[in-house]
Amino acid sequence: MGAARPRDWQPLADSDPVPGDPDRLQELGRKLRRTADELERQVRHLKAAADVTSWDSDAGREFRGGAKKCRGRLEAAHRRYQAAADAIGDRIVDHGGDYESNATAPAGTYVTELHRAQKLADIARREARDAEERGGAAKKGLDGEVGGRRKADLEKQAAAAGDALDAARAKLGEARRIRDAAAKRAREAIEDAVSDDSLKDGFWDRFADFVEQVAGVTELISKWAGIAALMVGWIPVIGQGLAGLLGAISMVATLANIACTATQVAMGDTSWTELAWSAVGLLAMGAGKAFSKVAGRYVAGTLRRMRLAKGGRETPRRSRRNRKGLNRQLTRGRRIEKGDISASLREPVTEVFRSSTWKGGLQGGYRQAWRELKDRGDGNGLKGALQSVSLADASVASDLKEVKHLGRALGQYEAVNKLSRRATGMTVAGSGITAGGLFIDEVH
Repeated sequence: MGAARPRDWQPLADSDPVPGDPDRLQELGRKLRRTADELERQVRHLKAAADVTSWDSDAGREFRGGAKKCRGRLEAAHRRYQAAADAIGDRIVDHGGDYESNATAPAGTYVTELHRAQKLADIARREARDAEERGGAAKKGLDGEVGGRRKADLEKQAAAAGDALDAARAKLGEARRIRDAAAKRAREAIEDAVSDDSLKDGFWDRFADFVEQVAGVTELISKWAGIAALMVGWIPVIGQGLAGLLGAISMVATLANIACTATQVAMGDTSWTELAWSAVGLLAMGAGKAFSKVAGRYVAGTLRRMRLAKGGRETPRRSRRNRKGLNRQLTRGRRIEKGDISASLREPVTEVFRSSTWKGGLQGGYRQAWRELKDRGDGNGLKGALQSVSLADASVASDLKEVKHLGRALGQYEAVNKLSRRATGMTVAGSGITAGGLFIDEVH
C-alpha cells in the first residue's frame, strides 16, 4: 500500500479531491488478470476435449456437446475478466514527478491514470499552499507603513500569489478531469464486455430471481400471519374475526409459496424434496385446523342442547329428553371425520370472502357481544371480558365460555369441566400441529 494521502487540502478543497488507492487497485487488477489467464487455460482444455472424435458413441457425442456449451460460458467469463483487468490495469506506470510530464502523458489504464491524477493534485496542492503563504506575507506587509516603491513591490507579490493560486486550481481541475475521463473509459469498457454475452441475465434469469423473492416474502407472511392467528384467539369478541382474517392471509401466502416452489422445481432451481416439504407443511396446517373443527362441532352441539335445556319453553317430556341428550353429549367426544382436513384447508380462504364472517363478528355483533360479556361477568362487562380469555382456538373459545356459563345455571359443573378440558386440549394440539406446519421449512 502506498503512502497515505494528505488530509489538509486548503486552500484548494476541504478534503482530498482525488481520493483512491492505486496500489490496492493494482493488486485487484493483478487478481483479475490471474483469473482471466486461468480461465483461458480451461477454455483450451475444453476445446481439446470437444474436438476429440475417437469417442464415437451417443455418450461421446453428448459429452462433446456439453463441453462446447461449457466452453462458450467459460469464454464469456474469460472475456469479462480480461476486459476488467485491461480497464483497471495491473501495473502502475509512473511519469515522473513534474507537472509537465504527467499533464502531457498519454492516457493509460485506470490505475495509472488515478496515480497520474493524484501526482497532479499533489503538485497543485504544494503550489497553492506556497502561493497562499506568499500572498499572506505580502498582505501582512501592506497592512503596515511602507513606502511607495515597497508598497508597489508588495502589491505585485500579492497579485503574483493570486495568479499562482488560480493556476494551482486549474491544475487541480486538470487532475480531476484526467481521473473522471479514465473512470468513464474503464466503466464503458467493462459494460461493453458484459452487455451482450452468454452470461448476461435473460428473461428467465430475471424471472427466476423474481420467483425466489416472492417465495421468500410469502414464506415470511405465511409464518408470521399464522403465528398471529394462533395468538389473537384469546382476545374477547374480535379474536375470532382477527384469527379468521390472519389465518386466511397465512393460507393464501402458503399456497403462493407452494406455487413458487413448484415453479422453481420446474426450472431446475430447487429439488422435489423442497416441494414435498412445502406440501407436508400445508397438510399439517390443515390437520391442525381439523382438530379445531372437531372441537368446534363438539362444543357447538353441546351449546345448542344447553340453550334448549335452559330455555324452559318446552314440555317437561321434551325438556327431559334434551337433558338426557345433553348428558350424552357431555360424556362423549368427537372424532375427525372424512373431509375435515380438506374442508379446513379451504375454509380459511373461503371464509374471508363471506360477508357473514364480518357481519356477525366485526360489524353487527358488538352490542350482543357486550351483553354476553356483562352476563358472563354478573353485570360487569370488564370482568366478563377478563373471564373470556382462553387458550382454546378462536373458533371455539367464545362458545366454550358460554357453555361454562350455562353449565353453572344447569348444575353441570363436572361434565362441563370435562368438556372444556377435552375441547381445549384438542384445539391446543391443533395449534401445535399448525405451528409445526408453519415452521417445517426451518427444521427440514
